[in-house]
Parts: sequence; structure tokens; C-alpha cells
Amino acid sequence: MLSEKQRQKDREKFLTTRRQFLKLGTAMGGAAGLFALMNKKHTAEAVTSKALGSRVRQLGYEEGWLGTSRIVGPIQRTSEADHGFYLAARGFFGEDAKTQVTRFIPKHPLGGAISSMRTFIATEAAVTGNPAQRKLSIPDPKRMTEHIKKTAKFLKADEVGVGILPSYALYTHRAPPLPKVLYEGSASLEDLTPVVNNHPYVICILVDQNLETMLGSTGYDGISGSQSMMSYLTSGLIACTLAAYIRNLGYSARAHHCANYELALPPALISAGLGEMSRTGESVLHPRLGFRHKAAAVTTDLPLEPDGPIDFGLREFCAKCRKCAEHCPSGAISFEEEQTVYKGYMKWVNSIEKCTQFRVGNRDGSSCGRCMKVCPWNNKEDSWFHSAGAYLASTRSGLAATLLKEIDDMFGYGTEVVEQYRWWLEWPELY
Repeated sequence: MLSEKQRQKDREKFLTTRRQFLKLGTAMGGAAGLFALMNKKHTAEAVTSKALGSRVRQLGYEEGWLGTSRIVGPIQRTSEADHGFYLAARGFFGEDAKTQVTRFIPKHPLGGAISSMRTFIATEAAVTGNPAQRKLSIPDPKRMTEHIKKTAKFLKADEVGVGILPSYALYTHRAPPLPKVLYEGSASLEDLTPVVNNHPYVICILVDQNLETMLGSTGYDGISGSQSMMSYLTSGLIACTLAAYIRNLGYSARAHHCANYELALPPALISAGLGEMSRTGESVLHPRLGFRHKAAAVTTDLPLEPDGPIDFGLREFCAKCRKCAEHCPSGAISFEEEQTVYKGYMKWVNSIEKCTQFRVGNRDGSSCGRCMKVCPWNNKEDSWFHSAGAYLASTRSGLAATLLKEIDDMFGYGTEVVEQYRWWLEWPELY
């Protein structure tokens, strides 16, 4: 009988062989044959990432829809204090969650270090301010939009988009920054500030959480919270810098990031063309990054040209895949094929309570990113095979979605832990 160590070595050998195979340029012919079977009009060029881009439909702003999310009634603005971790901190999800929410990120030394840095960009002075008195003339909003995107990329954003700010994305009230409540005790959850924001545009920024680290993680071990905090902090720094730059140009701008929000990001991300709503609930999935990212935003009155929402077939894909639901350790994700009505729009309704309870109470790690780990859109190296799979999924075919999920399972994606990528230290005694 093989020892556990030998089984691990055999699995690592398989994973290494798989990666070598998937990255072989000579395998392009096989991918082209696959496409020929699926659609005779397409050639081998269809497997490239550029070709996937051609499968992304740019949508207009249509009444009754936000991208591919259907709106069936008035969407009420919500208070920041009524979301996930704030509800846990207020005792709505039980005593264990209330206790653990104050320590689930800081209990890992790296996650705690990164998280503590967020307090420095959480102040009002960091996120907003008065614009310069002299205003730069903007004769061409389209050129200014391209400039802002290139500036965000220069600041190390992985993706950036511009949208019209949906009014219902704004919170009714802003709660004090969670780090000040949880880690410093210098603010109370009862200190709510009304949100008054009339900016017409929103600039959204995505930062990748790091593919190799995710491949080395279980999805809910010690690095999970650190990955999240790293991307939150980075996207927040970019947003604060970009907002300050826009104010220097003479226009009003406010940064929104994980330590100081005035809005819920999902509708803003959809409006800016950075993805579609996924089965995981409020997670917006990007066609290249999946939801292996964290986001921040800048609202502004700088004249810009919005990108508008996109459609790359995610709703049809998520209806058939269900891989995140199958692997969710808390059982929080819906298995239903059809979306249901939720607060005025259609979505897959999941249990915020179950998800939050597991993430803050996870004794084997800090937080959880298991759905991100297993999602076929998130867990891919750069290869012809993955470009082919993403292209097939973007055809909006239920059959293609099922095929991609089955092939994903066959190659072991989402369930592997690649030891060579495990660079971080674990501290189980702190759990």
C-alpha cells in the first residue's frame, strides 16, 4: 500500500505533467480540432485569449437590466452596517461569529500585518478632499477615459473599467471602518454616517490575488485571508492615489475601498464592464480573472466615456456548473439552476449567515476562498487549453458549460494543492 507521502509525490508528478502538456504550443492543433467540432466557422486562432475577447458582448444600459442581471422591481439602497461582517460583529450570526470576527484575519501573522496597513488609507483625508481650484479642460471624454485607465494600470491595477454609477449602489449610511471597530475599539457600530454622493461616474479597479499562491492553497488555509487583504490593500492604495490625481486636475473624486466604502461594489463593477454576477452570490466574475481578485473604486464628476456592462455567457455557465456549490465547506451556495428574486433583482440567493459563520470561525485557516479556488474561471494557468475552455464557455451554451466543468474535474483543477507554490508560513498555534 502506498504511503501518504508517496501518493502526494505521485499526484505532484501528475500535476507537473499536466501543466507541461497544457502549455505545449504543439497542442494547438488538438484545440483547433476541438473547435472545428463545436463550430466549423472558427479556426485555431479561436483558442487565443484575444479571440475570447471577441466573444465578450458589450451591452448598453437597458431599462430593467444591469448587464445580464435582470431588475424586476425597485432596488432599495442598504446600510453598510447590514452587510456580512458587520452583522456578525453585531451578534446576528451567533456568539462564536461575534467573537471570532474580531480576530479571523489578524490571527495569521501575515494577514494581520497587511490588514493593519489598511487603517492608514481608511481616513477621510486619504479617500477624499477638495479639488484644485484650477480645472483642466476636457475636450474629449474618450481620450480622458483611456488616460485614466492607463494611469490605473501604471499604478499596478490588473484591470480597470468605467461605468455610470447606479444610484442603488450607494449605501444609505456608512459604518465606521471595520478595522477601527474590530482591531482598535476606537469606533462603535452605532456611529453611522449618511451617504451623500452625486458623482455620475465610477472607475473600478481589480487586483489579482495571485494564481500560484491560490494553486498552492486549499482555499481555506492560513494564506486565504492574507491573499484577500493583499489585494484589498493594493486596490485601495490605487484608488486613493487615482482619486487624489483627479482632484489635482480640478474635479471631485472619492476613493472607495475595503476600509472605507460608500457603496456596494458589485453593481458598480457590472456597470463598468468588469464582469457578470456569478452563482456565488455577490461576487462579480471577470472573463480573464474570474473572481480571483479584489476591487476598489473611484467615484467622480470627471467627464468620462463609460464602458458599459458586458455579457460573456456567465449566467448560462453558472446555471449548469455548480462546482462552487459542490465544494463550499459551509453549504452556503445555492444548487438551484434558475435565479430567484432578491430585493428587486434576480440572482442565486445564498446564505450570507452560513458563509460568514464559516469564514470568521474557520479554525484551520483565516477566512475562506474555496469557491474561488475551485471555480473553472479562476484556477487556470495561461495555456491554449484554458483559452479554449473559456472560449467554449463564452458561447453561452449549457452543453459547453457542462463539458468545461467535466474536463476541469478530469484534470483535477480546484482540488489540487501544489506544494512547490506553498511559500508562506502556517501558525496553527494561533488558531
